[in-house]
Order: sequence, then C-alpha cells, then structure tokens
Amino acid sequence: MSRARLVLMALLGLSAGCHDEKSPTPLVERAAFGVFFGGQIQDRRELPFELDTAKQSVGIRIDFKSPPAREIPVAWEIARPLRGKAADGGGERVVELGDARARVGEPRLDVPILLRAGQLLGVWHVRVRVDGQVALDRDVLVFDPKRALDGGQ
Repeated sequence: MSRARLVLMALLGLSAGCHDEKSPTPLVERAAFGVFFGGQIQDRRELPFELDTAKQSVGIRIDFKSPPAREIPVAWEIARPLRGKAADGGGERVVELGDARARVGEPRLDVPILLRAGQLLGVWHVRVRVDGQVALDRDVLVFDPKRALDGGQ
C-alpha cells in the first residue's frame, strides 16, 4: 500500500474517532473546535487547512447546559507556529485572541474562525474560556490536505 494511502487512512481513522468533548465548566454542556457541517460541528483534533469557506467552515461551538439567563462572556485564543517547522508544538508562536458574548436565552454559541493565507501549519493550541472558566484546551494538528494525499511530497 502506498505511503499516501496509509497517511490518508490514518487521518480518516483519527477524525472518525473524534468524539464530543464534555466541558468541566458548570455552564457548558459541550465545547468543540472543528468543521461546521450540515448544522453540526465535527469536533477535530486534526484539521485540513482550507481557505475556501464554501468548502470548509471552521469554528468553535459552545452548547450550554441551559439557555443563559444573562449574557455570558466567551474568550478564545489560538496559538499558532510563528515561523519554521513547529509541527511538534515547539518553537515560537503567535496567539490570536478573540471574544464573543452568548446571548440571553440562546442555548448555543457558534464562533466562526477564518483561516488566512500565510498561517503556518502544524500544531495549533486552542483554548476557550466561558465566563472565565476553561471549557476547551487542546492541541489541533493543522495540515495541508494536498500534501497528505500525495504522500507529503
């Protein structure tokens, strides 16, 4: 079997094994980072880098245990490699910060994240705080899907 096929099978197997991440915060039922698809979100630990939002829309989804009775602040940060190869999570990083507010009575908050040309691939660290408490904190491997299909050549 070719190397490209093995890599593709491994990537598909890992993404199929992803599951909803339960949040330890009292307000949040579920916090996810991944690809919006058909009204759902595919929670990902590996994410193909695709700039065309018509092909792939990426973001954060927060599902609350019950619709909030007040506005809830949500802050997020994504630490990306700054330069060089940081696929192992090391090296210099640049952090993108953002915030939003969950509305009163809305049981879900979606925060779209735009991927931009020039962002380096590798391990990105995603952290989301809801009302000051960490709801999501993990690494995501962002890769070039074209290189994965051709065996990385």
